[in-house]
Amino acid sequence: MRFQDAVVNTNDVRDCYEPGLQALLERDRNRLSCQNPRKISGSINLDAAVAQLYPNAARWDYGIGIKKTVARDEAIWVEVHPADANQVQRMIDKVIWLKNWLNNSATSLRVITRNDSPYVWVASGRVSFQKSSPQAKKLALAGIKFPQEHYRIETR
Repeated sequence: MRFQDAVVNTNDVRDCYEPGLQALLERDRNRLSCQNPRKISGSINLDAAVAQLYPNAARWDYGIGIKKTVARDEAIWVEVHPADANQVQRMIDKVIWLKNWLNNSATSLRVITRNDSPYVWVASGRVSFQKSSPQAKKLALAGIKFPQEHYRIETR
């Protein structure tokens, strides 16, 4: 399934698909790069799309589609957030919300979510804790990649 089709099949975000990385705020888009930008099939600003539906939830920021074949995409989920050790539990809360949303309200997007490291934390500033810290271990257990100041989207 293509990312755009998965978005259209999801009531909460049906009208929120944007080509390439256009759904991302410019300051956040500048924190990402891709060796082959034509492999980015589209994006959604999930946080903005569902803010009224889930006003008190720990919402995730963005979904990004990556072309695998002509008819099949993979999705990754990107959160731009301060990368302090005291934010780790907040990030875990956000990924729990995202996984629940994918399972209960966005099954088409869940189906195309990348199996390997789909939950990406991009630092909105400097990363202020170590990869060997207890907080980093908590992130890994939750399935969240250790935060990076700049993320290079893998298009394999």
